[in-house]
Amino acid sequence: MQVHPFYWLALSFLGYYCAYGVFLPFFPAWLKSQQYGEEMIGIVIGSAYIFRFIGGLFFSSLIQKADHIINSLRLLALCSTLIMAIMSLVTDNFWLLFFAIGLFAMVNSAGMPIGDSLASTWQRQIGLDYGKVRLIGSAAFVLGVVVFGGIIDWVGEQNIVWILTALLLFYTLIQLLKPSIPPKDETLIDNTPTQIGFLTLLKDSTTLRVMIGVGLIQSSHAAYYVYSTIYWTSIGISVSQTSLLWGVGVLAEILLFFFSRCLFQNWAVSLIFFLSAIVSILRWAGLAYADTFWQILLLQLAHGLTYAACHYAIVRYITTQPQNHIAKLQGLYNGLSNGALIALFSAISGLIYPISPTMTFLLMSVIAALSLLVIPRKLEAFLVKQN
Repeated sequence: MQVHPFYWLALSFLGYYCAYGVFLPFFPAWLKSQQYGEEMIGIVIGSAYIFRFIGGLFFSSLIQKADHIINSLRLLALCSTLIMAIMSLVTDNFWLLFFAIGLFAMVNSAGMPIGDSLASTWQRQIGLDYGKVRLIGSAAFVLGVVVFGGIIDWVGEQNIVWILTALLLFYTLIQLLKPSIPPKDETLIDNTPTQIGFLTLLKDSTTLRVMIGVGLIQSSHAAYYVYSTIYWTSIGISVSQTSLLWGVGVLAEILLFFFSRCLFQNWAVSLIFFLSAIVSILRWAGLAYADTFWQILLLQLAHGLTYAACHYAIVRYITTQPQNHIAKLQGLYNGLSNGALIALFSAISGLIYPISPTMTFLLMSVIAALSLLVIPRKLEAFLVKQN
């Protein structure tokens, strides 16, 4: 069965982010249900982000041509499903579980930059509206958080891995559809190298500053990703209310992606980065002191600007780069933002959180503030459709 690229990518994002919407907020709760302490959870999740960094860079580096992308996504989805199923069988052995989590993080994380590489390719090739197709992923995340969060509240946190296995199997199956317009490579200018290394990309000062700045903004979400569910339940908020809080955050994300082209098409990406950084500073400082459901609910509305706006801006920046740079730039972005830096700050959060949740979130505010020192002041990156 053939489907239009927009719908193929929408279905792919649906499967990936629905599973991710269960994994991100509830996997730490599953570890806790297996009798692992909060400090150990922080170390395990922080280590998993290191594996995400390795996986994102490694698998992105294997993409040599645009027509490799779809088969890569299919294989990674299948491997993610199998590893999650195996993970449920090794919970009594910490080192086997640690190895399984690391391996899962490597193969599953690669689906994000490679999926965005496909989106960037089709964005240049057919003018695909990235914001609108990506909002399907955000909606799927809400589905995972709210609907399956309610199911977890009913069946128990010890069954989270089986729910994840089923969702990842669904993700694997929908990847088997065939897009009606396959991604294709652009004709390169004479003497343009077909491949370029990560270090070569980072030698460009603008790219380096963008990657570090965006990495600081996105990794300032570390404590939120790892400890928000645990923290909120510790102050008397139920699991179902926690699911709602996550859902509200991603609803704000959906709205931003839906209106992203209308809102930001005339904005330089540097201005979008600065907006995201400033709102992040305020959000984490507020979360450090918020202790009621309604206070946290209001802060969750900022997620559209702290995460989605920043993500939209970096994807737009990457899309304007030469096509043979796209997969590796996506790998760098996801490797740093969702891997190395967030691993570092998750581990640090794991040390500080047992002492003071307030100080943990204030640290995230400081991390976001550091990005203001790095982001290039004048960076436009306006999109031009390639013929």
